[in-house]
Amino acid sequence: MKDMAAEAEGLGNIFRHLWLLQAVAKAAGVDLTAELRSGRLSGLEHARMVTQCRGAGCSKSCALWNSARREGDAPAVPEFCPSAKVFKRLMG
Repeated sequence: MKDMAAEAEGLGNIFRHLWLLQAVAKAAGVDLTAELRSGRLSGLEHARMVTQCRGAGCSKSCALWNSARREGDAPAVPEFCPSAKVFKRLMG
């Protein structure tokens, strides 16, 4: 059986990545809570998004991408985002 604590050690801080995921969702014009409630996004899919974000190693690039966004920018998702496909599906 896998040691989940040891496995999680290699992942980034969960709170930082939840914040980054929420920031990308906002930039994409996606309300993750509403998508979860509607069933368009499953709880498992959301958990995978968070875990992929934590393991991707692009948190600095993501934070810089988010900080460069301005009010009124067109909805977008960074191409390097491991959840880009999911966000694009939810944007459509």
